[in-house]
Amino acid sequence: MLSGKLNRFFKNSKANVFIGSILFSVLITGFLQAQNFQIKAYVSKNKVSINENFTYSIEVSGRSTSLPDPKHPDFNDFYVLSGPNTSTSIQFVNGRMNSSKVFSYYLQPRKKGKLVIAPATVQYKGKTYSSNSITVTVTEVSQQATGPKRTKPPKRRTDKDLIGQSIYLKTSVSKRKAYVGEQIIVEYKLYFRVNVRGYNFQKLPSNPGFWTEEFEIPSQPTIENEIVNGLNYNVATIRKIAVFPTQSGELTLEPISVLVEAQVRRRSRSIFDSFFDDPFGNVVQKTISSRPIKIEAMDLPEEGKPADFSGAIGDFSLKVSVDKKEAKTNEAVALKVVISGRGNIKMVNLPEVTVPPDIEKYDPKVMTNINNLRSEISGTKKAEYILIPRIPGDYQIKPLRFSFFNPRTRKYVTLTSKPINLHVTGEQSVALGVPGGGGAVDQRYIEMIGQDIRFIKEFARFQPVGYRPYLSFKFWGLIGLGLVFFVLFVLVNDYQSKLASDERLIRSRKAGRIAAKQLSRAREALKTEDHSQFYKAVSLALQGFVRDKLNLELSDFSTPNVRKHLSERQIDPQVIEEYVSVLEEADFRQFANIPATQEERRAFYDRAKEVLTILEKWI
Repeated sequence: MLSGKLNRFFKNSKANVFIGSILFSVLITGFLQAQNFQIKAYVSKNKVSINENFTYSIEVSGRSTSLPDPKHPDFNDFYVLSGPNTSTSIQFVNGRMNSSKVFSYYLQPRKKGKLVIAPATVQYKGKTYSSNSITVTVTEVSQQATGPKRTKPPKRRTDKDLIGQSIYLKTSVSKRKAYVGEQIIVEYKLYFRVNVRGYNFQKLPSNPGFWTEEFEIPSQPTIENEIVNGLNYNVATIRKIAVFPTQSGELTLEPISVLVEAQVRRRSRSIFDSFFDDPFGNVVQKTISSRPIKIEAMDLPEEGKPADFSGAIGDFSLKVSVDKKEAKTNEAVALKVVISGRGNIKMVNLPEVTVPPDIEKYDPKVMTNINNLRSEISGTKKAEYILIPRIPGDYQIKPLRFSFFNPRTRKYVTLTSKPINLHVTGEQSVALGVPGGGGAVDQRYIEMIGQDIRFIKEFARFQPVGYRPYLSFKFWGLIGLGLVFFVLFVLVNDYQSKLASDERLIRSRKAGRIAAKQLSRAREALKTEDHSQFYKAVSLALQGFVRDKLNLELSDFSTPNVRKHLSERQIDPQVIEEYVSVLEEADFRQFANIPATQEERRAFYDRAKEVLTILEKWI
């Protein structure tokens, strides 16, 4: 019935048809934009042992050079050894740009069993997109699992090649004695006199008794030089954090472990060794660890402690302001309280704002901004209050007090803002239920009551005494229907999760669609005289279809391999030979630039389409 009304509506006038076409175009454009943006997650392996590492990657792609950064899921069941490691790529295919960003994490499982990594999320153009979830099966300890697999591992040497002081890891702290809550800068530096190719964190400390803030470190650390014991070392800061003691006493900064991959020169045993040896040296791997560091945390002094001190440690400033000092009744006034400086700004408590009773105060919006790019952790914490005066007059907002302990001067500091005078004009207009009641009531508040207060219903449906709804068929029927829907939801969700994690199945299902797109491009090329583009599109359709259906990489795609894999699928040999013949002719004509009439190309197009249609029934 609804569709009939819509049809009659759009047939009434040409203007309605025009409006409908515009709405349809807008919806289609939004849908295509959503299809262009994608987020997916994948792992290097989905079956690992308890002591084995693997790579978890989140890929965001779309037709934009400013793709947003995704939010990774909680890695509660895994140790995060490294990450995020970011890579970006931009491709131009048929004049269209497509860019992608990959965020990789090195993970190690904490326990055995089937562990589920929840979907990653990203905000893009006001919408939230989610990736697929991944299930990782964790088995018993494997003695051979020493790190990520390599397709062609280079020649390894034993750890004795790095004996001595060729490479080591050092933990540098800004101080070993600090107050509770005081900032301590911790730097993990890699000292080396060999060619380091890369490193991965094997163990990151939890540092109990400390609050930790990470500094931003570039993916390629800056290398400096330092003389140690008369030897010239390359020094790279691979991690930098700020720790804040949360309790007094002797605390320990736990060691950190790093797997380093380096190239070393082989010791020559003869003149022939140096001649035939790899000029770049041999690759070795070594796990190195730093030493634990003892920190003495002292209690804050009691002498001179202000009554309003709430635990802020550092060096801060206080600023209180309003956006206007003259306002009318019921006009909003924004009051901002800003505390900025160095220290653990997240733990700072903002002072409470007290206003006169005839001014209505709303809960503040609190924002925290951390600066982790400088030598120390600093930042800003801001609260914005909305004040609405209800009665005209002159008001004064009392000064705000904020106290903190400065560890450099070892003294408490109290900051006091100036009082703020507010002049309110206009007529008295008091909302119901606000301080200073009485007087005329604003009409908009009466309208709001109709939304906020629900009146008593005058009609009700009663049931007889002793009525038991759980004895009715309708009650149990609804419960049974709910259980059926729940089971269906679980089964469908499980099927979609398995489908999303099976890359081979995804490629196979999309093979026909991708081949059809290539054939459509070939059909468009029929209208032009660009023979090369026509045969190229046909060749890509033929190659892509078989590669995706058989899960073959481009390097494995060759005529003998294709014949072998298609024969294993029990495909008719005549169909295989026809496919190979059409593919070879397409490749030959593409590069030989042999002219062909439009009728010949049309016949060749129909031939390629027919062989793909037959293959789709076999594979």
